Amino acid sequence: MLSTEFLEQSLDTTFSYFTGEERVADVLGIMLNKRLECAPVLHDNKITAMVTLPDLLSADGLHTTNPFLLRELQLQKAESITLDGHYFDIFSQLRLFPHALIPVSDKEGDYIGVIEKSLLCEHIAKIFHLGDEGGTIELEVPSFNLKLSEVIAALEKNDATVLGFGMYPTASSSNTMILTFRLQTHDLFRLVKNLEKYGYLVRYTSPFFKEKEDELREKALEFIRLMDM
Repeated sequence: MLSTEFLEQSLDTTFSYFTGEERVADVLGIMLNKRLECAPVLHDNKITAMVTLPDLLSADGLHTTNPFLLRELQLQKAESITLDGHYFDIFSQLRLFPHALIPVSDKEGDYIGVIEKSLLCEHIAKIFHLGDEGGTIELEVPSFNLKLSEVIAALEKNDATVLGFGMYPTASSSNTMILTFRLQTHDLFRLVKNLEKYGYLVRYTSPFFKEKEDELREKALEFIRLMDM
């Protein structure tokens, strides 16, 4: 899978981790020295938790003479992903990973490293062309007898290339759907106007400022001519 290759390349197998038998004060010193916001905690080479600086700084007995072990902290249980997971499955589980790092385990559940959550999100955004190279259009259409192929055909008829799309029902009515398209087009303004002529309700579109100055100038002249009429 493509996701396997990306995860393998992004995996950090040298990131610091703890076993729970370390003193809290020592863990705090290590994390401050290495400027770590969080780090994995393992037990029998299985991920059990992610310890954060706030966890350590708020620990009772941190500054006492008695050794206070990391395993004595009430840390929230942590989950992990595997290298053979798919982007979409991992993305749907991001709520399980509240920290900046995502622990990664092998098929047997043994910890093998971490991946930065920001890298994963950036890669997914790249797959769906959410950068500057694309534009977004949202259409509100009847959900009854919806033919997605007809909507895509209307977009392509106006020289637009569909890079990705999604759909969800409107909050106010179960009879309509919102179609969100990420696309490339040389003239977003013309595309929007033509879709409106076809009878589509355009709920949102990316700004038109990315168009060339000569195209904007031509639209301004056309508007002036209409006003003169």
